[in-house]
Amino acid sequence: MLALVAVLAVGRPPAPPTGGSSTQSALSDVATPSSDVSGLDSTQPSDPAGPPATGLPAASPTTAPTSASTSTPRSTPKPATCRPTDQDKYVYNPARLAVKAACIHVTGVIEAVRKEADGDLHLLLALDPAYTHLLTPANQGVELGDLVIEPVCVRSVTQADAIDICAADPDPLSPPFPVVGERVWMEGRYVFDLQHGGWAELHPLYRWGDK
Repeated sequence: MLALVAVLAVGRPPAPPTGGSSTQSALSDVATPSSDVSGLDSTQPSDPAGPPATGLPAASPTTAPTSASTSTPRSTPKPATCRPTDQDKYVYNPARLAVKAACIHVTGVIEAVRKEADGDLHLLLALDPAYTHLLTPANQGVELGDLVIEPVCVRSVTQADAIDICAADPDPLSPPFPVVGERVWMEGRYVFDLQHGGWAELHPLYRWGDK
């Protein structure tokens, strides 16, 4: 009887160990990829053949650059009030001029342009009627009845007593200057030239512009 019991015990298959459900779960974890893998970027690359990525600004059409104007200004700006510049300091032998007004404004038409050895220009301005009272009898004759306008130190100097003073001028009035027939306004120091009978001038010329 004991022998039969022993034979039956040997032929029975061993019982499964306890906790079999956890073993099955562990196997399932190995076979199934984790949904939370740290250390990797979960963003998928975009399909190169697909639509372009959103959120980028649309390309704007290219605008052709405009060329800046290269024309030379024909005049200097007119300030709100007539005022002197530093050119008073570069008039040679200043005692030859009797100053009547620090700065005046006139208008008219350029009748002649003359080059002088002292580095100045003589611009003869046929004044508009409102300004003819500024002339003296000495403006008749060689000055054609016009007001003499002198921008100083604006050209080469050959007159000995004007060379040094013009060489010291750091900023003479810049060309271009008005030409014969041009209608202009002008501002400068109003003087009588005592070496030439007291004819009236704007000397020096401070600024001018087309009218």
